[in-house]
Amino acid sequence: MNWRFIPYKAGEPAWNMAVDEAIFHFYQKGLVPPTLRFYGWDPPALSLGYFQSIDKDVVLDTLKQNGYGLVRRNTGGRAVFHDRELTYSVVAGVQDGLPQSLLETYLYISRAIVEACHSLGVQAELHKGFEKGRTSGACFESSSWYELSVDGRKLVGSAQLRKKGSFLQHGSILIDFSAESLGAILKVPVSLDEWVIKINSKVTSFKDQGIFIKPDELSEKIIISFRQLYNLTIIESTLSPAELILARQLVHQKYASDDWNLRRNHEMKLI
Repeated sequence: MNWRFIPYKAGEPAWNMAVDEAIFHFYQKGLVPPTLRFYGWDPPALSLGYFQSIDKDVVLDTLKQNGYGLVRRNTGGRAVFHDRELTYSVVAGVQDGLPQSLLETYLYISRAIVEACHSLGVQAELHKGFEKGRTSGACFESSSWYELSVDGRKLVGSAQLRKKGSFLQHGSILIDFSAESLGAILKVPVSLDEWVIKINSKVTSFKDQGIFIKPDELSEKIIISFRQLYNLTIIESTLSPAELILARQLVHQKYASDDWNLRRNHEMKLI
């Protein structure tokens, strides 16, 4: 089966998450092919992991004052501030020949992103194991299995949702990074200055590595890596009319609602 890719486009936070879920929904029904999608965030936004406590981790007043968006993901993990980055999502499954386990699918995707980084002169490597020592709700404060780092500093953070052999994985690839911006909207257990020093020792970006690249240029490198590494036919495409309709419904019913974003429900709301 051919894969499709949805070219880079910046969207509102609720729309970004709604589209990912809509693709996943129709993929599970066998109505769309495995999909690689790229997007940005307008306005910049904080995304929360599905199980994350907003009261514990987020300074809502500062978030709103700065004009940032807020959305809760349907995947796990911790908070990510989406600003100067490329976000990717992959929807696929075992029926396409991908591995069964979560860690093996992380590795499958991360290997392609690593190859793209190497082609740009960034010597990214795969993190093995789970790094402890997190002091805040920030995803990029620690690394887990097969996330990408450069000299021990995290470059890519990802999260995954699995259902009946299919998965949705999305992640943030840092083109640039501001620890100050992130720290201002998170509740950190130490002084902001101390936390910024710590997080800067743990996080890197393409700009920090001396690479100045636009999100759409980076996405093209990743598509090439997937094609070459796995001998895939990946064809540029668009969302189907049904995916667009469902995504609009999910925006209003779920991802733009305070009920979803501010008060975590105990049962996953997947249409």
